[in-house]
Amino acid sequence: MCAIETAHFVIQNGRVQPRVLAGISNELADHIAAELGPLGLVPDQSAFERIFVETVLAGHPDPMQAWASFYRNTLRRLRRPDRGATDSVATFARIYAHALSLIRGTTVLDVGSCFGFLPMLAAEKDPRLRVIGTDLVPAAAAVAGRISRARHGRARFAAADLLALPVASQAADTVLAVHVLEHVPPEASSPALAQLCRAARHRVVIAVPLEEVPDATFGHVQSFDLRRLARIADTDAPRWSGAVHAADGGWLVLDRTGARRTARSGRQPLA
Repeated sequence: MCAIETAHFVIQNGRVQPRVLAGISNELADHIAAELGPLGLVPDQSAFERIFVETVLAGHPDPMQAWASFYRNTLRRLRRPDRGATDSVATFARIYAHALSLIRGTTVLDVGSCFGFLPMLAAEKDPRLRVIGTDLVPAAAAVAGRISRARHGRARFAAADLLALPVASQAADTVLAVHVLEHVPPEASSPALAQLCRAARHRVVIAVPLEEVPDATFGHVQSFDLRRLARIADTDAPRWSGAVHAADGGWLVLDRTGARRTARSGRQPLA
């Protein structure tokens, strides 16, 4: 069977291989969606993640060296937000910079960290911050933790479910959930927000893509506009003051009002 070639991949016998191994960064997500999506090779998030991981690991015989190169290439670009660029790394560089500007206090819990770029950048930016990143996928949290330690970073990582965060109430000054809620079904939005608010002492920062239709390629199962974000705040966070705005997507910032603080649960404090 003849091979199919795109700008960044070779597809033969249904197997996807990268054409270039050097310089792989998180921009790989754009290439997979744009070049392999139309060929029907990424019908869902599972296929996307499999191709993504296989491509990163093809960069070096040692898996940790392959991941280290991927992180190095991506973090280099994320540190320098480009206002005009539209690729995913440039877009998330602006998103992360905006999220960092919204942090209040000195303890930060980032929920749904995926590769952990945001916690790493937060710990780099401000040496006063104590930052924990969590992800539902234990392997993702483990890789982020190993990379952070190898880079002598201060961010720490743990596997955790957004719907049952294993932290005490008001464990962190600021809780971040950046591009997370679009991955949970609509009926889970309220309990998810309740967990974020429970864990936050002062502020919850939520960012979502503004979509008319959820993008299944990236595992999105619900879509948001600013009106829906505001309605979530009014309905599910009555003891918080909330404001929504747009900046490379939609943002909801919730600040705790003067209501009586909740008693601490028996769960573990932020480590």
